Amino acid sequence: MTYPVIMITPLFIHGVLLLGIICAAVVDVRSSRVPNLITFPLALVGLAFHALSDSGNGILFSVAGLGLGFIFLIGFYIYGGMGAGDVKLLAAIGAVVGPLNVFMGFLFASLLGGLYALAMMGWYLGLAKTAERIKIILVGMVFMRINVADSLEQTTLPKLRYALVIGLGTLIGQGYQWFKTFQDY
Repeated sequence: MTYPVIMITPLFIHGVLLLGIICAAVVDVRSSRVPNLITFPLALVGLAFHALSDSGNGILFSVAGLGLGFIFLIGFYIYGGMGAGDVKLLAAIGAVVGPLNVFMGFLFASLLGGLYALAMMGWYLGLAKTAERIKIILVGMVFMRINVADSLEQTTLPKLRYALVIGLGTLIGQGYQWFKTFQDY
């Protein structure tokens, strides 16, 4: 009896990536965390896939993507802007998509994350208070080069869940790359 062999193709690896992004987003929205049970296997699949492709030369591609994904968000984690799971998620995505695509995903996720944060502030504080906070932040940081956290009214805002934003940014970045690829044909 023969058993079917799963062909490890780029379509398969992108399916795994999509599954990992969806799982991370759902768990993050529900529990406000991205568990290692999602990020580590995703990173390992990316590393293994690229190690087996290109006669093992792809491992450098995957490690570079993993490292860049980690570097892009570690500062935000250190300063309390996001959780460690978000950092590990972008690193795992980088292991799958490589350095250029994790950079594109990071750029789109940054834009979406900024819009998400503004929308949440507007929803919970109202437009007037949100505009006042943005003015204080911009004036304080740009013109006075000071830490504005002390001058802001302390308001409890909900914890932002970035796994969904990171996933959407990755998918938009991948879509952009796929669009560029198909345009060349």
